[in-house]
Amino acid sequence: MDFQKIYQYSSGLNILYVEDDKNIQQETVDILEGFFSDVDVADNGQEALDKYEANPQQYDLVITDINMPIMDGIKLIEHLHEIDREQVVIVVSAHNEASRLIELIHLGIGNFIMKPMSHNQLFHILYNSCKTVYNQKELLKYKNSLEIDKKSLVLELSQKNEEIMMTQQVSIEAIAGMVESYDDETGVHIRRIKSYVQSMIESLNLSQDTEFQKIRDILAFSSTLHDIGKLMIPKKILTKPAKLNDEEFEIIKQHARLGGEVLISANAVFKEKFHKDSFLKTAGDIAMYHHERWDGKGYPSGLKETEIPLSARIVAVADVYDAIRSKRVYKDGMSHDKACQIIKEERAKAFDPYMVDVFLQTNEKFAEIFDALQ
Repeated sequence: MDFQKIYQYSSGLNILYVEDDKNIQQETVDILEGFFSDVDVADNGQEALDKYEANPQQYDLVITDINMPIMDGIKLIEHLHEIDREQVVIVVSAHNEASRLIELIHLGIGNFIMKPMSHNQLFHILYNSCKTVYNQKELLKYKNSLEIDKKSLVLELSQKNEEIMMTQQVSIEAIAGMVESYDDETGVHIRRIKSYVQSMIESLNLSQDTEFQKIRDILAFSSTLHDIGKLMIPKKILTKPAKLNDEEFEIIKQHARLGGEVLISANAVFKEKFHKDSFLKTAGDIAMYHHERWDGKGYPSGLKETEIPLSARIVAVADVYDAIRSKRVYKDGMSHDKACQIIKEERAKAFDPYMVDVFLQTNEKFAEIFDALQ
């Protein structure tokens, strides 16, 4: 990253940095002081809030940790957005805080830095955030100097909605990426699943199915969180270089329930505020039920046939195909033809018969995706 690119946007900005770890705090402040006009520091959320309330216009950018004494980062952000809904915030998070990131997305946060914090990651986020703040300030100047007509306001609102949707998508993909980095074997599994699902969507003949029409546009995107529960499973089990024993398998099976509960709970918060479901409802159904079986012998709830949400029935086929094809430390990957044979044999057993039929119609596309995203 060219530091001058950051500096052209950051040099006139003031920043509030909130971190309780003194070593991390000092190291980061030394970096930030090279970019910003003024860097103010707080050791916890309450101290930061007190400083912010004293002069809300003082801080162009806030960087905050999540876990802190007295007041955590989530509570701090809630208070900041009560004062200024447009305040730009960057959140610093550890892998084990993944379940809390969903709360932050609902608060409008789209910028995350993962611990341990790398300089490249910090510089990349600073560049994007400072550019956003700079452009917002320039836009404000422009709005104050001109009378914006109705057409311009409608266009600006449309662009703002598009920006919010893009921020949400990037944030979810960042969380999905955490699953990849947590489980060394996952690799590009999540990206392949998304592509497989999109391929199936385009071939499904469900124009009269109201459930499908509701989730069609968000299904592939939502599938990226199907394994988020793995973040709550001990890494030594996920990366064990041998077949799991019965006890270990029972533990890893919990990832479906754990991931589903996190997402469904987050959707409940959204629904309470806005009186409708968000994409997290679909993502939660997928995470919770993508290991259920058509014959009722799956987990975690033993649902069968159409008791299983449609979204999970679609992702189940994609997930198993990729698992069969993928090489693991304890097994070799199988051929595309073998994967097709196994899935065909599980028609009306493990899988929805119609989903198997669609898979068999589109199986060459699956092979292309797997080969392209090795």
